[in-house]
Amino acid sequence: MLNLEKTKYLLWVFVLIGSLALYSCGGDSPVAIQQQEDLLYEDQDIVDSAVVTGCYAYTLRHFLQDTFDLSAYSKLRVEFDGFSTSDHSTISILSNSHSSTNDVLYSASNENVNMPHSFESAFNSDTLWLELRLYLNPQVCGVNEFKYTRARDLKIYGIK
Repeated sequence: MLNLEKTKYLLWVFVLIGSLALYSCGGDSPVAIQQQEDLLYEDQDIVDSAVVTGCYAYTLRHFLQDTFDLSAYSKLRVEFDGFSTSDHSTISILSNSHSSTNDVLYSASNENVNMPHSFESAFNSDTLWLELRLYLNPQVCGVNEFKYTRARDLKIYGIK
């Protein structure tokens, strides 16, 4: 009699474990779609830096490449690190094409500059080049005080 109850108990445990495994491995859970990404551009270390030694506004435009062939991609994913010692600064990524210029794909300002950045964005299909724009406008500074906004470790991926 003891073996029969032990067998029933083990059968219940196996049914319970099997049911949990069945419902946790599929059922109504969404299917993850894999995106195909290609590394299109990479610039390790400091890409560029806007620097001032006084209390005045300065914008630095850094064109990443003469032309990109983005016709095979639906979106871009961009990653970089930003840092600024200025109280008013902005880092932006813009696209330029035959049909429009200076489309802002991404922009971070003030306290949002000092961090790693990662974003995905759609773009015009005829995009020719991308621009990294660094802006700073120190409101408070001392004599010969050095202020800067920089971007480093930039990677651009095309997503199909």
